[in-house]
Amino acid sequence: MAKRKALTEDPLIRKAEEVEHLREFVEKTSFAGDEQEVSGELSAGVDQHPADFADVTEQRGRDYAIKQLLEQEAEQIQDAMRRKAEGRYGICEECGQKIPKARLKARPEATLCINCQRRFEAV
Repeated sequence: MAKRKALTEDPLIRKAEEVEHLREFVEKTSFAGDEQEVSGELSAGVDQHPADFADVTEQRGRDYAIKQLLEQEAEQIQDAMRRKAEGRYGICEECGQKIPKARLKARPEATLCINCQRRFEAV
């Protein structure tokens, strides 16, 4: 049991669990029904106001964007887990310095130290 507790205290594993939970939630709540269910259309022969479709379309677009962001985050976490297994976790991919523990606690999937991240974002 001590090993399991140690795993859940690992920020990287905790982050992976959070992202997976969010992905499941989005899938269940946003993509569980078909377009007809989502839009509330009772019959294919019944006309609905175009604004109703626009609202559903816009919401579905936001849901897809959220889903893509969560998938990207899951990929980053998997990459961080590979780096950890290879002994490269916590080392900045740009400058080769150790990434501070505080940064890894906040962003366990981080590949850059804060200084290199700032330079990357400034470009």
